[in-house]
Amino acid sequence: MKKQGWVLFIFLVLLGCATPGQKFIDISYTADHEKTQTGSMGLAPFKDNRADRNGGYVGYRVLMDRSQETYFVQGMNLADTLNKAVGDYFEQTGFEVIPMAPWELSPNGVKDSLGGLKQIVAGQINKFECRAKKKGATTDMVLDIDLTLFIGKAANGNELKTIPVSLTLERTEMTFTPGKLEHFVNQSMEEVIQKALKQ
Repeated sequence: MKKQGWVLFIFLVLLGCATPGQKFIDISYTADHEKTQTGSMGLAPFKDNRADRNGGYVGYRVLMDRSQETYFVQGMNLADTLNKAVGDYFEQTGFEVIPMAPWELSPNGVKDSLGGLKQIVAGQINKFECRAKKKGATTDMVLDIDLTLFIGKAANGNELKTIPVSLTLERTEMTFTPGKLEHFVNQSMEEVIQKALKQ
C-alpha cells in the first residue's frame, strides 16, 4: 500500500510539473566582460513587429498529451526586455546608456538625433519564438530569432548601420524544465547580441 501511495505521489508531482497553460521566464543579459568603450550612447525603444503575437510571447512546449505550455517573458513585453538586454550589453562595454525617444531610421534621422551622443541604437523584433517538443527520451528546443538592429554614428557623415540578425538555434536536453528553457534563451541571446553589436 505504501509503495502504491509513493507511485501515485510521484505521478501527481510529474503531472503537476507538466500542465498546459501560461508559464513565465526571465530574459536578461548577464555576461561580464572588459570595458573597451567610453562616452554616451542613446538607446531608443525597440519595436515589436510580430503582428500575430502577444507582446510578451516567447514560445511553447508540446506536452505528451499534445496540449501545450505557452511561455511568456516576465513583464509581458519582449520589446522592452530585449531593449534592456542590449542596453546592459553596451553598459558592460563601457558606454553610459541614455534612454531616448524613437528616431528616424535614416542618415538624416541620425544627424537630427545624435546631439552630443557617440552613437544611437534602435531595434525591431520581426520574429522570436522558442519551441520545445519531446522526442523519444529527449526534448528538442529550437529558437527562431529575426531581429533588425540600427546603429547611428556621427563618423563618416552621419552613418546609419543596419544589422539584420536571422538564425535558428537548437539544443537537445535529456529532461525539460522551464529553467533549462530560460537558460537556453538567455545564452542564445547573449551570443546573438555580442556577435551582432561587437564594435
